[in-house]
Amino acid sequence: MVWLLYGILGVAALYGLCGLRVINQIERGVKFTLGKYAGRMEPGLNWIAPIFQTMVTIDIRQRTIDLEKQEVMTSDKVNLGIDGVVFYSVENPEAAVLNVSDLRDQLKYKAESELKEIMGDMTMTEGLSKRDIIAAKLKERLNLAIEDTAKPWGVEIKAIQINNLQLPESLVRAMAKQAEAEREKEARVTKAEGEKQAAQIFAEASNLFKNNPIALRLRELQTYQEIGTEHNTLMMVIPETMCNSDSGKWVIPTAMAAERVAKKPLESKG
Repeated sequence: MVWLLYGILGVAALYGLCGLRVINQIERGVKFTLGKYAGRMEPGLNWIAPIFQTMVTIDIRQRTIDLEKQEVMTSDKVNLGIDGVVFYSVENPEAAVLNVSDLRDQLKYKAESELKEIMGDMTMTEGLSKRDIIAAKLKERLNLAIEDTAKPWGVEIKAIQINNLQLPESLVRAMAKQAEAEREKEARVTKAEGEKQAAQIFAEASNLFKNNPIALRLRELQTYQEIGTEHNTLMMVIPETMCNSDSGKWVIPTAMAAERVAKKPLESKG
């Protein structure tokens, strides 16, 4: 009888030890008795009845889902490559375990399908410039799906981030050519405006020089000085008297007269 008693006590102790469960602070447990939901298990040391009870633990920390790059069609028939990240956390462990199978995969597939629909209602330009609006719409639609009144998912979408929007190579080249043409157009307009302003300034300067010859002469001398600062520049200055037909009679007129005299005997012989 004693050995039987010791055997029973040993089996009971072993049975009790086999039922001990430790739940970490970052987890919550959901207990089932003979397959039926039997309550939540909090962090710390817990006990379940082996054979009759089971436990499922679920991580309640914030987690991420990478939305892999996928091709989406915009409303103006442009294919865009888009990817992003969904941040979520489990707020109701019982609902997450009882109502949803493969929670992570379902969130991912739902986010990808909703993202395609959102981009289908937007143009290419809107998609490229309104990433925050895309993320807000996707978060709203996911929240509507997971807050099903009949079978809520037990999770909360914390944030959504749209990372990259990639255009087709052909469209990128076309946009680059368009941008280059726009810049060239702006450069030509700027150059024309500059020439117009310069012409106006030259016209005003010519009127000043016309009424003041001395100022024109001083500007000419200043130009000679600026040219002379270049060491490799050869500059020949011709006096004004050599270019003036009224007063310049000692070099250019003499040379021209000598040339005419030399030509006359030849013309008479002919």
